Amino acid sequence: MLLTRSYKRSLLLGMVLLIAALYVIGSRPRLKHFHGHTMGTTYSVSYAATLFSDPVKDVQADVERALEDINDKMSTYRPDSELMQFNRAPVGKPFKASDELVDLVHRSLHFSRISDGAYDVTVGPLVNLWGFGPSDKDKKQPKKKLPADQDGQVDPVLWMLANYPTEVPGDDAINAALDRVGYQYLTVDTAQDILTREKDLFVDLSSIAKGYGVDKAGDALKHRGINNFMVEIGGEVLVNGRKPDGTAWRLGIRGPAMTAGGMPALVVTIGDRALATSGDYLNFFEIDGQKFSHMINPHTGRPEVSRLAEVAVIADTAADGDALATLFMVLGDKKGLALANREGIAAYFTYHSEDGGFKSQSSEAFKPYLQN
Repeated sequence: MLLTRSYKRSLLLGMVLLIAALYVIGSRPRLKHFHGHTMGTTYSVSYAATLFSDPVKDVQADVERALEDINDKMSTYRPDSELMQFNRAPVGKPFKASDELVDLVHRSLHFSRISDGAYDVTVGPLVNLWGFGPSDKDKKQPKKKLPADQDGQVDPVLWMLANYPTEVPGDDAINAALDRVGYQYLTVDTAQDILTREKDLFVDLSSIAKGYGVDKAGDALKHRGINNFMVEIGGEVLVNGRKPDGTAWRLGIRGPAMTAGGMPALVVTIGDRALATSGDYLNFFEIDGQKFSHMINPHTGRPEVSRLAEVAVIADTAADGDALATLFMVLGDKKGLALANREGIAAYFTYHSEDGGFKSQSSEAFKPYLQN
């Protein structure tokens, strides 16, 4: 009888230890990944998960719903998106908008003001005129069949290269488009969620919406209880928490100054923040040997020409970083650096040097990241 009781106790203890061991093993975080297409580019998500975490397909479904919602609200390539409905609304008539659209327009106006209009989301008519926007998409026919991936998606860079404009817009066309540009004619009532165009503007949020999508994807992960992750859309990155092994997420800034071995020119850890980059090599076309960047100067109506090759920005949100990276590319490295230091923005500028190479300089707020 005593032997039986001892055996039962040993068996029970063994089962408890086994369950505890399985729980410990199951609770050990592992790195999970998924990826897809959105906003004319690709996205990827990496996060720490355990055996008890929700299935990857369920997590991905949440993220894609969040991204689809942003597309439905912000895309200029969807005629029925909320933004396009606003662009078609009568001039001067208040437009009742979603919280998300109001928030993004309100943020964009802040960046317009601090940059004296170098950043301007009403630049849409010029973006379209120069062939970087949706209005010309039906006119652009591929010069050759382009390779697609397993999902049938064509690489957006290949598509751009195969469909670049064949002529430079004339002065009359540029001046006509400039007449429809001006952030001062775009008003926001955040209390009532009202947007109003006081002029025949065409609002294009592509310079901030991609980053906003990164932020919303991060929110979707947090809603699932996932707090250790990295989200990337077209080069805009948001990180939170740590990798499964407890180390920090390390992000490489590749850019035009990438080393000969293909390694990033700079690697940083940024904590629970976002990293956004923009460069003159990412979206452009050439005519008669002259390169035209997608960075349109709202003051001149023409693609910005400067020695700045790339800028990387670290910000609290990917949306802010996205907008700031665009803003600095328009301003150039000298004015951009002055603004970054004045506003306490962490920015890293890479510019073309006179010897044909590249040089870099950073704002004061970025310097601590160079030491980690």
